[in-house]
Amino acid sequence: MGILDIKNLEISFETDEGRLYALRGVDLSLGEGEVLALVGESGSGKSVTSKAVLGLLPPTARIDGGEISYRGESLLEKSCAEMSRIRGGEISMVPQDPFLSLDPITKVGYQIAESVRFDSDAWGRAAKRLAHERALRLMREVGIPDAEHSFFEYPFRFSGGMRQRIAIAAALAPSPRVLICDEPTTALDVTIEAQILELLERLKRERGLSMLFITHDLGVVARVADRVAVMYAGRIVEVGTVEEVFYDPRHPYTWALMSSVPEVGEREITAIPGSVPDMRCPPPGDAFASRNAWAMRIDHMEAPPMFDISPTHKVASWLCHPDAPRMKPPKQLRDRIARYLSDSGA
Repeated sequence: MGILDIKNLEISFETDEGRLYALRGVDLSLGEGEVLALVGESGSGKSVTSKAVLGLLPPTARIDGGEISYRGESLLEKSCAEMSRIRGGEISMVPQDPFLSLDPITKVGYQIAESVRFDSDAWGRAAKRLAHERALRLMREVGIPDAEHSFFEYPFRFSGGMRQRIAIAAALAPSPRVLICDEPTTALDVTIEAQILELLERLKRERGLSMLFITHDLGVVARVADRVAVMYAGRIVEVGTVEEVFYDPRHPYTWALMSSVPEVGEREITAIPGSVPDMRCPPPGDAFASRNAWAMRIDHMEAPPMFDISPTHKVASWLCHPDAPRMKPPKQLRDRIARYLSDSGA
């Protein structure tokens, strides 16, 4: 059992065109002090998973089954008041676009200081002063220059990278144990992205944070994660350590994701054919079957269970069945993996 556990979670949404099945039996476990990367295409269910953990699903959402536990206690059974204390206090989130999440008419220092209120039952003059001092410390900790002056500036006065640092400071203000990072570097250029990732790595190490890192960037995964969960059409299709998933991927969707990453020197980018199925009417078998060049008849008829490749590596693919034909990843991907192994000295 981890600090955060999700078991067989099923979530659907009511739409004008019918019910949309967003999560279909998701199982995840985040260990103490671990970074778990959740990867997949847009629409695979990554953000829905994070919002379910935080209790921020919209009114059209319905939890059809499963459970979410934090430190052994069910979050789905918590009252709104209890979830308000946990959300932000114990579990915080770094958003994808801080420009949309920060209040444009409130000075950034006050926004960070406001998050400190979760730690204070009384919000008097002394508490406000302490919150102000703590906000300044956090601004310095995340690398915002001239914190005393920046405290009184508005969000639009900062660059995208600095706004993301402000959002990280606000997320850290109540001293959470779990940090959910929802694609926090997507809107940043590569130089600023590297700085933010370095900052998150340092904060994780110094504070002992557990992190659920949502991204579609496998380069980011390779740098920050301890384990990887690959998500497709509302299900986890492969999970393992970074080394297992990067050097020994087994699911055809993982092969496709890794092959689609552009690399220096390659003239063509390999695209994943087709599109994610309509989740208002999920296919009866493996949801990736229609896009899978290695699909067998059973893939179109029955969803595969999780097969154990190792104690830490699990894959939901009929290709992992003992009676299935032995298939190898595409040659281009095998060559990439060989280069990865050579560069790592493995």
